[in-house]
Amino acid sequence: MAREALVIGASGMLAEVSRWLANEGWQVTIVGRNRQKLEQVRDGAMNPDSVHLLALDYGQTESLRTAMAELVASRGAVELVVAWIHQTAPDALATVLAELSRPNQPFRLYHVCGSSAWKNPPVVHVPKTCTYHRVILGFVCEGEEARWLTNREIADGVIRAIRQEAAQAIIGQVEPWEMRPTY
Repeated sequence: MAREALVIGASGMLAEVSRWLANEGWQVTIVGRNRQKLEQVRDGAMNPDSVHLLALDYGQTESLRTAMAELVASRGAVELVVAWIHQTAPDALATVLAELSRPNQPFRLYHVCGSSAWKNPPVVHVPKTCTYHRVILGFVCEGEEARWLTNREIADGVIRAIRQEAAQAIIGQVEPWEMRPTY
């Protein structure tokens, strides 16, 4: 039986993570608002048949709840979740975790967070069957200047965190804090 993964926010910086999981033999359901972008992620995979699209706005809690219940009913238990969820959807992660949680079905969550998680880590209540991993996105200092991470750097860091099963991973750097780039 194939291993099932769910990637939320998959059409941008996590696109390569989604493709990597598919290439590693996972069946990967990718979530994003824009179906065309999701199709590009799928079509760029070496195993496009292993990538399943779920176009929805995860900020719509009831739609998300229904979609997660249908995902589990049709594909079975999800073993791995990689989630980049904007603060504009404060209930999304809890909704996903509640719907994926099944007795005796352990799963791992890699919660991708912005750099502010270094100073103010989010409080995430996970089910007993879930192993929580935090991935913090930092920045890169280049001399006297700093820049945000590229999508490639982010994907490489998330993949490294998954491979190492790190409880917490920092991609780039978070100190010196005052060097953070401005938006």
